[in-house]
Amino acid sequence: MPEVNHEWVKKQLEAAKVKIGSGKAVLQLLSVWENFNLSGPMSRETIEVFSKLALNQAIDLEEATEEVWIALQPGNILVGDEVRVFPDAFEGNLGPTHNGRRGTVVAVRYGDVIFNATDGKLPELKGVHYSPYKLEKRIK
Repeated sequence: MPEVNHEWVKKQLEAAKVKIGSGKAVLQLLSVWENFNLSGPMSRETIEVFSKLALNQAIDLEEATEEVWIALQPGNILVGDEVRVFPDAFEGNLGPTHNGRRGTVVAVRYGDVIFNATDGKLPELKGVHYSPYKLEKRIK
């Protein structure tokens, strides 16, 4: 079982000036955390996956080993380019719908990249507008 030193945690929260509501939530999560029987590597993986999913960030970015992705730069995009939404591009309710989605550029208008999803996931995304700063482009 992961052992949590609650006194040390409280001192850390105070020293970092964490807001009371956030601090209480952290203490509650740590109380639950103590009940799991996880090894060191499994603990790290659990925390990593939980933190991303709790913020609606994508973790299942399908990627072939030979693929190379770069952050999209405005002006460096053409119709037909394959793009992917950053795994953490959107927060809240928009995250699960858009984060990590793959598609093809169908147009570029007024600075927006217009995208049709090609990943076969639901909901189907057709003609969705994205800021180029929320996308990465496949170059290989």
